Amino acid sequence: MAERSRSEAVGPRTGRLASWLRSHLPAHRLLAAAAAGVLGRPTHPPDGEAAAEPVAVRRFLPQAGAALGNGRIARYYGLYVAPPHYRPEQRLTLTTEDGVRLNAWRLDGPADALCTFVLVHGFVNSSRSPGVHRFAHLLARRAHVIVPDMRGHGRSGGLCSMGRNEPLDVAAAVAAAPPGLAVVTIGTSLGGAAVLLHAGASGGVVGVVAISAPAWGDLDRVGTYRVRKLVSGRAGRFMLAAALRTRVGPDCIYLPDAGSLVARIAPAFTVVVHDPDDWYFGPRHAESIHEWAQEPKALWWYKGGGHGGDLLTEELAERILAETATRLAESAPDGSDPPDDLSGAVDRACGPPTS
Repeated sequence: MAERSRSEAVGPRTGRLASWLRSHLPAHRLLAAAAAGVLGRPTHPPDGEAAAEPVAVRRFLPQAGAALGNGRIARYYGLYVAPPHYRPEQRLTLTTEDGVRLNAWRLDGPADALCTFVLVHGFVNSSRSPGVHRFAHLLARRAHVIVPDMRGHGRSGGLCSMGRNEPLDVAAAVAAAPPGLAVVTIGTSLGGAAVLLHAGASGGVVGVVAISAPAWGDLDRVGTYRVRKLVSGRAGRFMLAAALRTRVGPDCIYLPDAGSLVARIAPAFTVVVHDPDDWYFGPRHAESIHEWAQEPKALWWYKGGGHGGDLLTEELAERILAETATRLAESAPDGSDPPDDLSGAVDRACGPPTS
């Protein structure tokens, strides 16, 4: 598939307007207030109860006053206006199986590096999100690290598909790893789903760490209803492109459960990291992924840890490094060659796209 320009990715008119807003409103104050519904913690019903009415984009704007006064502006600036930088020589350009150009970064670890980690961010984040940037450098103390921008995010081309095509992005990053070392993929939220699907459909890794990953596409909490509402309408997709620099395709879908793929990750190890109070994906998601996975596997609960990037702490980095060292010492999974058509493997396992 030919790569589209950023303007084409969100539509010519939307792309021009987004560029104008960034040029004339450098503070992004109104857009940041609108983004508060995505960046903030939504209230969710108890696990197992139906979620409330979906939150429409028009309901984000009345949150402006609260957003401007409760620290979300500072968080927005750190994520989208002045995110941390990598060094220029660390930059990579990758191309996926379907022809999408990806921006990525490679951090070289020590000479006796344990492995190569591929660290994949979540929805409306990027490789330069502060938590991802910091976590990459923590891992690089003992390993090589590759940090891609998924399609439709950051400086990468293409359109976000909400999970179906993102395993191709993971595959491109894994292929860029230096030869001769094991590769372990780590993903948060949408990135967590992508690394699970990639490992099950493609192989080529010795382990997977899925943080706050969804197990299926059911919208069982208000947070996930909010995201679905945003990506389903033109106004929501415009707000995502203009304010959160995330270009989502109009035909994006939610995957059905990927149990058959997760079961195929072994003999590579699977580690599931989750907050039981996650406001997007409840504990049943983590429990199901762990149940589907074959040994070796582990389920790490972090109660009160938050969602996605909130869990990227120094303690978790050290725990992942220790777990990886232990697993590598115990066994050496075969790292099977990827299939010729990774997207086809995902489609066959998950079923045909549904709108």
